[in-house]
Amino acid sequence: MRRGVLITLTLACAMVLGSVIVFHPGLAPAQGKKPKPPPAEPEIYNPYPPGILPDDLESEVERVLREIDVIEGRALARWHALTPPTLTGQPPILKNTGTEAIEILGMLMNYDKNISPGKNQACASCHMPYVAFSGPIPSVNLTMIAYPGTVHFRAGKRTAQRYTYSPFFPVLQFNEEQGLFFGGNFWDSRATGYLLRSPDAHQAQGPPVDTQEMGNPDTACIAFKLSQAEYRPLFEQVWGAGSLDIKFPPKTEEICATPGGAAVFGTDTTPVKLKPEDRLLANRVYDNWAQSISFYERSKEDRYIDLDRLFLHWQHRFSMS
Repeated sequence: MRRGVLITLTLACAMVLGSVIVFHPGLAPAQGKKPKPPPAEPEIYNPYPPGILPDDLESEVERVLREIDVIEGRALARWHALTPPTLTGQPPILKNTGTEAIEILGMLMNYDKNISPGKNQACASCHMPYVAFSGPIPSVNLTMIAYPGTVHFRAGKRTAQRYTYSPFFPVLQFNEEQGLFFGGNFWDSRATGYLLRSPDAHQAQGPPVDTQEMGNPDTACIAFKLSQAEYRPLFEQVWGAGSLDIKFPPKTEEICATPGGAAVFGTDTTPVKLKPEDRLLANRVYDNWAQSISFYERSKEDRYIDLDRLFLHWQHRFSMS
């Protein structure tokens, strides 16, 4: 008798539970209703009139970045194969392979896309060998003219200037006989070269912190990223042991991953809060950054890679036609 009651109660409970599962509004299967589509992605802000941004902008930027990776890989291979220079003499100099060491360092910097906040912009993004070190994207040259920076919809102010002969420009000066200024670098000669005595090196200090180009919010971000670079040992070999031993505050990586001009910074151009002695070291590193790139730009290797890449580029173009 008890066993029969127990079975009856069990069946009754199962039926009640089944009805709850089937008819509970939160658990009942939707009948005749299509699943909700995923939320639409926010529209990318585009400040340009129609027809300015080329349709192939993103794919072409990616193409150039792949080419940059190839050249950066070659530079890393050259560095690893280099016989280290010998530090000797008074004052000390890097004997034997010292010149090649600093030129390779400049090459590594020139093709390092990790320098930008988005890790998607190198100096070479606007200065590729096969177009005489100017802008390498045909559709951009025909539309935007100025090149996209680390934020692809925030372009620079002018087309990229070729730097084939720029290392040989003199410091900006006034010629009294002609009544004209000559020298300097950039289209408007604003890279005077007064401090470093090299307009070419002065020019290399512009794009890394230009909000429309590489977009770093602080020059100290360059020192921070060099301290994390694979080629840090080469930098310290060329510019001195301990030259990158800077005590960066905890949020430096977060700050340097944020493009300059962001509202979070306001008008602060030194958001990486360093002690005076560390700021002095970071400033020196920024000068060394510029000098290294300038030394590479005036090297034989730079001129050879110019001709070599130009030949290969057009050989590929003709083979495709």
